[in-house]
Amino acid sequence: MDKSRLEALSDGIFAFVLTLLIVDIKVPEFAHMPASNMELWHALISIAPLLMSYFVSFFVITMFYLSHSGLFSLFIKNVNYTLINLNLLYLCSIAFIPFSAHLIGVHSGTELAYVLYGLNLFITGLLSLCLLKYAVYSKEIDTSDASPRLFKQAHIRLSITPFFSLIGMGIVFFSVPLALVFFAFPIIFNVIPGSLNFLEKRFNLNLE
Repeated sequence: MDKSRLEALSDGIFAFVLTLLIVDIKVPEFAHMPASNMELWHALISIAPLLMSYFVSFFVITMFYLSHSGLFSLFIKNVNYTLINLNLLYLCSIAFIPFSAHLIGVHSGTELAYVLYGLNLFITGLLSLCLLKYAVYSKEIDTSDASPRLFKQAHIRLSITPFFSLIGMGIVFFSVPLALVFFAFPIIFNVIPGSLNFLEKRFNLNLE
């Protein structure tokens, strides 16, 4: 399998997984149609946890897709058997997100559901980091176009998801809303312009 076919497979799975997120969210139905405004409002309130898990997970998966796309465009010029297997494990974890997201939507009052969701994000983030490290340190993968600074920046960005997911899993038994903030923090970090430069200056990081 060459690089372009692996990227095409990855893009297809990402697109399918994003679609799966909404499949389990059903439009409220009533014995009599049309429903009143109050009935529809209460029905929408009842599926609010499902909608919350959908929106958070949609942006989480989009973040993973953008980082994966950047990884292949900036660091990976060719693939080998080991990298293909790592990528398949990564996609396996990505494909599990709709299930774990639906779990917190249906069982929003159960801490274990959030722990499993956080574990899913942790494993996915860790595998993304493994892809980067293998590509950079393997002698079989061509990463000649990537500078050391670019690698360090990517390493920090990819480390944020497993780090904050791990913290979120520990916090969930004390505060579910706070745990969700930690799960969603990598999205916020990657969306805010200059967030990496802020970290570099605030903690005197040497990214050269």
